Amino acid sequence: MKQYVTDTQCLLWHLSEDRRLPRSVRRVLDAAEDGRAQVIVPSIVLVEAVFLLQRQKVKEDVLTKLFELSEQPDANFYVTPLDLAVVQALRSFGPAAVPELSDRIVAATALALGLPLLTTDSAMIDSGLIETVD
Repeated sequence: MKQYVTDTQCLLWHLSEDRRLPRSVRRVLDAAEDGRAQVIVPSIVLVEAVFLLQRQKVKEDVLTKLFELSEQPDANFYVTPLDLAVVQALRSFGPAAVPELSDRIVAATALALGLPLLTTDSAMIDSGLIETVD
C-alpha cells in the first residue's frame, strides 16, 4: 500500500471538504479513506489545528475529526509522534528553505520516513528536498 505524509492544510481541507484541495491530493486522501493508501499525520499537524481553532480559523467539528485519528501504524490515517529521526531530518530544512517551524517539522517527517508529502505549501514544494504531491 502506498504511503504519504500530509501537511496541515491538506488534511484540514480534506476533513472540511474544501474545494481548494488539489485534485491529485484529493485522490490520495480518498484512497486512504477507502483503504487503498495510508496517510501519516505528523503530530505537529494536530498542534497547528488547535492553534487555528483558538484563532477561529478551524471549526470544532474538524478538530474533533482530527482527534479521532489513530496512533496505530496500521490505520489508514495515523498520527506519528515527533521523534529523534524527525529531529535529525529537521537539520535539512533551514529557515531559508522552509520559513515556518511547523512546516519544517512536517517536511522533516516526510524526509525521515522517505515518503512523499501532500502539500500546497510553495516553500516545501520549492525546497526540492522532498518529493511532494501537490
